[in-house]
Amino acid sequence: MFSATLRIECVLAAVAVGVQGCNGPNSIETVSVSLKNTETYEYRTVGGDEEGARISTQARHYSISEIRRDAATNWYAVYVYQPAAGFVGEDHAEVEVMTGSDGASAPTNIKRVVFRFSIHN
Repeated sequence: MFSATLRIECVLAAVAVGVQGCNGPNSIETVSVSLKNTETYEYRTVGGDEEGARISTQARHYSISEIRRDAATNWYAVYVYQPAAGFVGEDHAEVEVMTGSDGASAPTNIKRVVFRFSIHN
């Protein structure tokens, strides 16, 4: 069984942040995950037609580290991570989640999600 904790940081230059979290263009969310080296972790991001996600920093010790977006994820962009077989230690990945596009222009909000994996037997 894995466990995850979230830490959300907002870089919003003296703007009060509400209960809903970080929606600013420079927000950072840190996700700490404790995971057995035989388990797979999934993190659902966005699902709108004009929204997207990409891996900006690839994990180093993985057998799976990818964004999936298909019928199995109900068309949500889902980051999927599974450690390399037998790996024990720390790993790190970063995903950028892009929102705010009207379809004709680039996204106006990019949230960085930082994953800190602690892998054990």
